[in-house]
Amino acid sequence: MMKPMKNNSFVARTRRFQLSNGVTLMVLENPANPTVSIAGSMRAGEYFSPAGKDSLAGITASMLGKGTRRRSKLEIAEEMESAGARVGLSSNTFTVSVSGLSLSRDLPMIVSTLAEELREPAFPAEELEKMRQRIIANIQEEQDDTRVRAYDRMTQLVFPEGNPFHQTPAEKAIGQIESITVDDIREFHQKFYGPSSMILAVVGDVKADDAYALFEEKLGKWQGAPEAVIDITETPLQPAAIRETVVMKDKPSADVVIGHASRLRRSNPDFIAARIANNALGQSTLSSRLGLKVRDEMGLTYGINSSFAESGIGDGPFVITVTVAPENISLAVGATVEIVNDYIANGIREDELKDEQSSIIGSFKIGLATNSGLANQLAASELFGLGVKYLDEYPSLVSTITKSDVDEAIRKYIHLEVATTVVAGTL
Repeated sequence: MMKPMKNNSFVARTRRFQLSNGVTLMVLENPANPTVSIAGSMRAGEYFSPAGKDSLAGITASMLGKGTRRRSKLEIAEEMESAGARVGLSSNTFTVSVSGLSLSRDLPMIVSTLAEELREPAFPAEELEKMRQRIIANIQEEQDDTRVRAYDRMTQLVFPEGNPFHQTPAEKAIGQIESITVDDIREFHQKFYGPSSMILAVVGDVKADDAYALFEEKLGKWQGAPEAVIDITETPLQPAAIRETVVMKDKPSADVVIGHASRLRRSNPDFIAARIANNALGQSTLSSRLGLKVRDEMGLTYGINSSFAESGIGDGPFVITVTVAPENISLAVGATVEIVNDYIANGIREDELKDEQSSIIGSFKIGLATNSGLANQLAASELFGLGVKYLDEYPSLVSTITKSDVDEAIRKYIHLEVATTVVAGTL
């Protein structure tokens, strides 16, 4: 009698739990090597920073790793280093990302440390001051970068103030950072850090029931803040094109950033088609239409690419960036617009579609070959409401996209006729 085939789908292999305080926990057992990876998120990102303190969410997340009421950051770092383990919390536009990595035997240690940093942060004043100086120095350094200056100005013209994709002007950002206090950080932590929006994915050499018991013990009694609501309206296309110049001294090359509101979110049903559309146009300088023409054939740049920047919970910009010699700006921009217009008019070629489908599926499978890659994908599938089944279905969803699907996405989401173009450099 034949043995029934083992179901190796991600749905079958993933156990889903809910801690008593509402934390969503997913565990996938993988005993192939004696390590465990953690990935996750909670809704406490920069979107939630109060007006006039745009960096507060980011600073709060970073300060969680600077010591607790029980231990200094040095004591925590020494314990982690001795075990070759790590735990991290970092702020994104809408969420705070959680990460962890250790040998299987050290999983209790990293879960305890994560719980300690979340529940009992010390927020030492001297660490805030050091962090403040580092962030300000970084902002000041970026003011000498043509790419940063052009991109930031584009976002300021495309997105209204208060929108999470609107980059705060440097001088204003520095003033805000200088005004942030330990009390501000404590208040933000109390208001937004809590279990109800927390997602954790654990992958590695651990039994699912043991992982659940461990997380329940360390985090299950944490109450924290109620779940924060994200309510961001779609940014419409501008009525007309805008062009602006940022003049900088002594720059041998200039950066051009062409951008507009994308109106694309991860939840859009045509997200995969839009991703394929962008990949063929300009995701890679080496193999995309923009790269092959403007870089290889015309020799105008070492770097040109396009992207849907931050098409996740919200709809960030569609962006094309190119670095050129000042005398070649008009030629490079003209060629870029011509390539995009042809792409809109005639769509993707069948060979391009097959290449991009193969590349996306291949990269996806490679990403799932590690515990950390798989943990990140599980956490993302939960965050975006896709479900674990999406990991099983994704290669098929990509391979069934047609030329007409991609062509429709190109015409829906790419609109250089109303884009904002910002040039930064010595002009």
